[in-house]
Amino acid sequence: MKEFGQFNIVGDATPVLSALADFGTGAGGPLMSEHRFGGDWTEIKLAKLEKYLRAYRTIFSGNPRARHFRTWYVDAFAGTGSRTRTDTPRVSPSALFGSDVYEDVDTKRYRDGSAKIAVALPDPFDNYLFIDKSAGRIKELERAIETERPALHPRCAFEHGDANDVLKQWCRERDWTKERAVVFLDPYGMQVEWGMVATLGATKAVDLWYLFPLGVGVARLLTRDGNIDESWAKRLDTTFGTKDWRSRFYETTQQEGLFGQMETVERDASEENIQGFINERLRTCFAGVAKGRILRNSKSNPMYSLCFAAANEKGAPTAIRIAKDILSD
Repeated sequence: MKEFGQFNIVGDATPVLSALADFGTGAGGPLMSEHRFGGDWTEIKLAKLEKYLRAYRTIFSGNPRARHFRTWYVDAFAGTGSRTRTDTPRVSPSALFGSDVYEDVDTKRYRDGSAKIAVALPDPFDNYLFIDKSAGRIKELERAIETERPALHPRCAFEHGDANDVLKQWCRERDWTKERAVVFLDPYGMQVEWGMVATLGATKAVDLWYLFPLGVGVARLLTRDGNIDESWAKRLDTTFGTKDWRSRFYETTQQEGLFGQMETVERDASEENIQGFINERLRTCFAGVAKGRILRNSKSNPMYSLCFAAANEKGAPTAIRIAKDILSD
């Protein structure tokens, strides 16, 4: 019996590995204990990402049928790779979809560290793409990798720019019959545009981990009375790729009052409803989607939903079973 994470495989594991190789994912592997990036909510995200990346590389290096694929790890909001704390105040909702909300206390504590975990894997990816809108941060990350992981530096591409534009172009340049990728979207706020997510799904070769801004973003913009600033509404349209969020989160009813009919607006912006909606949206362009895991801050307030989606139709059922195991652990 061979063990792959929490899955016990009786007999020859080759058929399972072959199936996994078709879409470029794998069962969970052991975690690295030396990476400590802060509180529990930070560690959950990073530990689950690391577990998945280790398993992914185990499949592609150990299965002969998978070796012909060139594997990529893409970190679309890479930052500097080093996590530091800040005591600056939380930003306003409108800044959540601006050029940078790096000063947000909860976001700052939450997001960094994934780039360095990816390059520290014992079995590294064939290629890496790191993107950040800040020229200073992406240069700092490149210097860090060149110093700390010089052998991997030639495998890495560092792009200064909008992740939405960079990833769309990157997808167009790939030969997806020969390449596979894990893409990690860890935005500062609500910078991820649905058009880019749909482009990733259209590759039929990308496994997506998306840190969706459930509480830190979407819930902040959904006002109680439904009167939402036009710029906020447009950002929600861009985030979900549809205007259907209006009917999903708000219900308008007519009631008879003393002065005739009155219109009442009821909001359902619960974390379960928001998470359910983004899962439904992901299913429109990915072959399989796992239920996201809600991640909370020290006050138990929901901040993000850690979502997983698999683009390859053949392998999606197995990919989702593995992702569910990682997310529920």
